[in-house]
Amino acid sequence: MLGFLLIDKPEHMGSFDCVRWLRKILNVRRIGFVGTLDPLASGLMIFAIGEATKLIPYLEGLDKVYEVTATFGAVSDSYDADGKITELEVASAGVKRAVRPGRAGIEQVLSERFSGEVLQVPPVYSAIKVEGKRAYARARGGEKLKMKARKVFFHSICLASQRWPRARFTVHCGSGTYIRSFVHDLGQILGCGAYVEKLRRTKIGDYTVENAIAPDRINTKNAHKYIIAPQDFFLDKNVIVLSSEEYKTLANGGFISARKLKKISSSHTSGPLLAVYEKVCVGVLEPFKGQLKFHRKFL
Repeated sequence: MLGFLLIDKPEHMGSFDCVRWLRKILNVRRIGFVGTLDPLASGLMIFAIGEATKLIPYLEGLDKVYEVTATFGAVSDSYDADGKITELEVASAGVKRAVRPGRAGIEQVLSERFSGEVLQVPPVYSAIKVEGKRAYARARGGEKLKMKARKVFFHSICLASQRWPRARFTVHCGSGTYIRSFVHDLGQILGCGAYVEKLRRTKIGDYTVENAIAPDRINTKNAHKYIIAPQDFFLDKNVIVLSSEEYKTLANGGFISARKLKKISSSHTSGPLLAVYEKVCVGVLEPFKGQLKFHRKFL
């Protein structure tokens, strides 16, 4: 089995819970995904099935779009509603009364502090590895972690609605951005505290949640209908259809002429150059001294 699944993950289901569920449904051990979603979050996840996991690197840098509801006037140790929530009035910061920012104040901070490249500190309750172990596992074990800041990118943030103590945002950001950290940092800058109440991912690159399938609609009998072949899944790619002789040559570690590449595209796209034989994607090709060879070969 080889291909991709677009899944609309429900709330209160972990990303790795989805993997375990898919393994059972599809009877396939090798399953990977692009972009972890917290249990609290819902929305689009891209799952690679079988040998398609070798194509995940071509998807990892894609932008993402989120719909997030933030609650102001309190903070959370996990930066979301699943953590320990502390009202700002009793927080250790010494603030007696929560500041209530208006729409103009929020939008000013967004434009001044969350536009373009930004240094962001990830939450301690995250899947990032610290000395070989997941940060959330160390934090749950009582360790005090100091997470390192890293560069993230905000393309745009739209304040969709605002009525104290909540605000709703649409965030278009680069890969690796933590929306929980964005909301927490926004609350700190505004002086009122904030945490994520609801989070939904609606887009990864050009793939949208509208084209995703809910888990409860998939079963062992119909799952194959929703698996998308790599040559149909990638929007930015070139496809070379191999003859029997060309496939045998490549499979044995040989090279084939690059003339077919010139016929399909004057310049190679940023996506993978897929090799298809008998309507099945058999690998990724790469140019080598005027010829083509397998960069990644599928079994």
